[in-house]
Amino acid sequence: MHRDLPDADDFCSLFEFLPIGAYRSLPDGTQARANPALVRLNGYDSEAEMLAAVRDIAREWYVDPARRALFLQQLDRDGQVTGFESEVWRHKTRERIWVSENAHVVRDAAGRVRYYEGTLEEITERVRERQALHRSRLQLQQVFELVPGVLYHWAMPNSGPALTASISPRVKELFGVEAEATLRDPMLLRRFRHPQDRERVEAEIAAATLERRTLDIEFRIVLDDGTEKWVHQTSSPGPPEDGVEVRVGLLQDVTERKRAEIALRENGELWKRALESTGDGVWDWDLATGVEVYSPQCKALYGYSDAELPNLPQALDGLTHPDDTERMRQDREHHFAGRTPAYVNEHRVRCKNGQWKWILSRGIVISRDAAGRPLRMIGTHTDITAAKQAEALRLERDRAAAADQAKSQFLSRVSHELRTPLNAILGFAQLLDLDPGTSERQRGWIAHVLSSGQHLLALMNDILDISSLQTGQLPTTNERLPLRVVVEEAWAMLAAAAKDAGITVVDEVPPGDALVVQADRRRLKQIVSNLLSNAIKYNRRGGWVRLHAQAVGNAVELSVADSGPGLSEAERARLFTPFERLGARHGPVAGTGLGLALSRQLAEAMGGSIEVESTPGEGSTFRVRLPAG
Repeated sequence: MHRDLPDADDFCSLFEFLPIGAYRSLPDGTQARANPALVRLNGYDSEAEMLAAVRDIAREWYVDPARRALFLQQLDRDGQVTGFESEVWRHKTRERIWVSENAHVVRDAAGRVRYYEGTLEEITERVRERQALHRSRLQLQQVFELVPGVLYHWAMPNSGPALTASISPRVKELFGVEAEATLRDPMLLRRFRHPQDRERVEAEIAAATLERRTLDIEFRIVLDDGTEKWVHQTSSPGPPEDGVEVRVGLLQDVTERKRAEIALRENGELWKRALESTGDGVWDWDLATGVEVYSPQCKALYGYSDAELPNLPQALDGLTHPDDTERMRQDREHHFAGRTPAYVNEHRVRCKNGQWKWILSRGIVISRDAAGRPLRMIGTHTDITAAKQAEALRLERDRAAAADQAKSQFLSRVSHELRTPLNAILGFAQLLDLDPGTSERQRGWIAHVLSSGQHLLALMNDILDISSLQTGQLPTTNERLPLRVVVEEAWAMLAAAAKDAGITVVDEVPPGDALVVQADRRRLKQIVSNLLSNAIKYNRRGGWVRLHAQAVGNAVELSVADSGPGLSEAERARLFTPFERLGARHGPVAGTGLGLALSRQLAEAMGGSIEVESTPGEGSTFRVRLPAG
């Protein structure tokens, strides 16, 4: 018999060239033999290197040493192990891999274990694919159970009813039946369809199945307790299974949405009548048919009769200003897509008479199809032309005020910067005037420098005061002042000028504290000085100036009248404008054109006013009114 058995050497080539690992290991956990495939699997270059490295298979090779104990237990019990899968270390590199192991026990004549022999194949990719598939199935099951609706998988054989392959547990929430019941009876859910919708639904399902296209439909169902619900059903053809057509779909409860849409549709006419009562133009757009009905008020808004403007969306779109068209369409699309709760847009529309009218257009979609596409929209047109014009005027006013503020700040800064060098010029001119060595000719030049410098300094002081008044930064101190005292102080500075001009002064201001005002002493003196100075400068040779004061209600009025040339109505309108000298800038009288403008602003800052009465050829009268003290 032994002659029929192959010698051990006859298996050497099989051991060496076997494409999977083969081994012999001893009961103490050491490795006795390893073929080249197993050497390579463990990252070694030769069998000798590997046998020298492996000391204890249980601890050094198995990621979980308990697997080695289970392996030996099965060998001891059955004498062999088949397809034993374990996660192990690639011995040299310590990389984790998966292997499938087949082994048997070799015993001596006494039945003692001599060694174990077996084969070992790396199955890392297979195990990882299996694990990934398992995870995918778990995730799919979670999705299947968590999707807010009923997911289903139906097989559609060529003959016979559809077979329910799988359906999510949420079928109980929607239909009131268990998922297992639908698997036993694939026709179960059909009987819940509303009698009035059943024929339509079955025709749609049959057509979608025959044409292998997507199904998208809404219908009613009636539960066993009489409850009526709206269901949105979608499905698509899936990959055939064993030659059988498959459809995968979703059933969703859309009862609340459908009820809201029905209520909006039923109340649409009521809302239209309510909107028309506001006087705005009302429009009702049926997007499915392309018809947009405009109320008579809407057409009249643009000057058209009911018959002159067709009920089409392009009728008013074509009258919209080209610069506003794109924005109007964008706002409309945002609402159609559900990105905005309502459509709101301002645009211009050309009226029948050719004029442009600003319109506030507002609307809302009151009906959508199963896919969310808008079906019907209603809205209003409101004329906002007057509001737009008012807004434009306000913006223009704000720009003018800002420009005026900037001008005042600029003048203030320039005046401040000029005062320092100007004071130095005046100071040195005064020193030169006092120098005994200065000739008469030089004194004349110095006099011109002093006169011009003082005129320029007075101009800058007036500019600073006006700028401070306009920016609200001019400090004033109100106190009780006898008007007579302020008039005398102002007159003391101008008496010489009046005498030189041959002007007669008639003083009718009551003496002492008969008239008391509430004012800033310095600023009131500045006002009176300006009025007296102008009355003297712009008078005729040998003329007169009359000062008169009286109590008027809760105020005190000081009037300064002169016998000058008087002013026309157009000149009076420009009199208090800064730098306005009414043509006198080319005459012999020096001035800046700021005195009257500054005086009026000072009076108003102290709670008073300045008015003028004048007739050409009859002189002028300026009246200053201030709060009584």
